[in-house]
Amino acid sequence: MSSPDGNRRLKAIMFTDIKGYSAMMGQDESRTVKAVLEHREIVRECLKDHDGTEHETIGDAFVVLFDSVVNAVRCGAEIQARLKARNDSLPKEEQVWLRIGIHLGDIIVQGDGIYGDGVNVAARVQDKAEPGGISITEQVFLQIDGKIDLAMEPVGKVELKNIRNPPSLYRLKLDGAQPLVKHRSWVAPVAAAALVIGGIGLAVALNNRSTPAPVAAAAPAVAPAPVAPPAPAPVVVDPKAEAKVAAGQKVTEALGTSGQARVDLLRQALALDPDNPAVQNLLVVAMQALPAAAPTPTAAPAPAAVAEPARPAGPRAAHPGKPKGDDDTKIKRSVVVE
Repeated sequence: MSSPDGNRRLKAIMFTDIKGYSAMMGQDESRTVKAVLEHREIVRECLKDHDGTEHETIGDAFVVLFDSVVNAVRCGAEIQARLKARNDSLPKEEQVWLRIGIHLGDIIVQGDGIYGDGVNVAARVQDKAEPGGISITEQVFLQIDGKIDLAMEPVGKVELKNIRNPPSLYRLKLDGAQPLVKHRSWVAPVAAAALVIGGIGLAVALNNRSTPAPVAAAAPAVAPAPVAPPAPAPVVVDPKAEAKVAAGQKVTEALGTSGQARVDLLRQALALDPDNPAVQNLLVVAMQALPAAAPTPTAAPAPAAVAEPARPAGPRAAHPGKPKGDDDTKIKRSVVVE
């Protein structure tokens, strides 16, 4: 049996992801599916021009491998330029904004899968890219510096989820890239409030300690009132967890059906768990598998009745009936299958 280390490769790894894909699906599924398919055509044309190998496509995301780091960055820049040209001609709700991350790393190739820390780093770097922009690691920067006519902005070391030693990051300055929205942290305000409350409590405690309360006269002994047992603590139920369980039940029901019934159940599951990529992908496939609606035939107007001249009584000659022609009309439909 060959060692996994025998399948190691040094590759430029590109991850792409559509900004707000889940929200777009929730607002208008048909429009989002159309936009995703158009975006795939643009990405695949650029991959062909820059020798990129499409390793995997998951919903709205691409995983691409390159032998050349320069080709990988040029390919990413062309993808963003072509998507910007598309977005400029469309209303906001039909636009597609892509985040792209590129890393140069050592990966392990096993069958149809790729593994290793390099793959994980590339996926996390994509999360740090601006919508319409490209984020790269220091390893990529060192390979393309002076070889690509694009301005690059150093970001420095940024914490990457589950990456023990994250590299320094850079962002390519591209026309049309949207700035990242910086969310305000709740940690600092909460910590400040806790310090204020703690200080007030300490001051009250010290004041009570320095000024003893007057001693009241001894009251006659009174039998203590019975103490009621403590009420059981209320059980806190996480609504998100309940929604995920309900969504899983809907998916299970959907897999036992087909056609429009499956689409309806998957829509209900996505409404309960909108950020679940597995449900999103199942819904896209189910919608693509729906048969195209056949046009309803329009009945021809009945001809006006014409009075026939009177005929003499007697036997009428029998005329052979007109043979009915076989209806060989075939309804053709086209289904886009990804």
